[in-house]
Amino acid sequence: MSKARYTERVTIGFTPDQNRRLEELVRVRSRKGEEVNKADLIRTALTFYFMHQDDLPGSRKAIARSVEGKIAEVDRKVDHLTETLENFIERVTKRRS
Repeated sequence: MSKARYTERVTIGFTPDQNRRLEELVRVRSRKGEEVNKADLIRTALTFYFMHQDDLPGSRKAIARSVEGKIAEVDRKVDHLTETLENFIERVTKRRS
């Protein structure tokens, strides 16, 4: 990751246990050959958190909810069209009889 694109700074405190867990993740990932530091892990975690918030515009959950709503609307319209077509076919069939 390019450090140049990170222009905003935030100071945050951690409990000793949270800090220990972050350091352990850095060590584990470093052993796997990934160049990672605490800031990288925190940014990744925050991005993941943002993407799973359903009240945050542009998040995966918000997009999924929007798409699900649109699919439900299309389903209602298809059901209505199907019912209309079936009624039409029934009327035409009765007239022919």
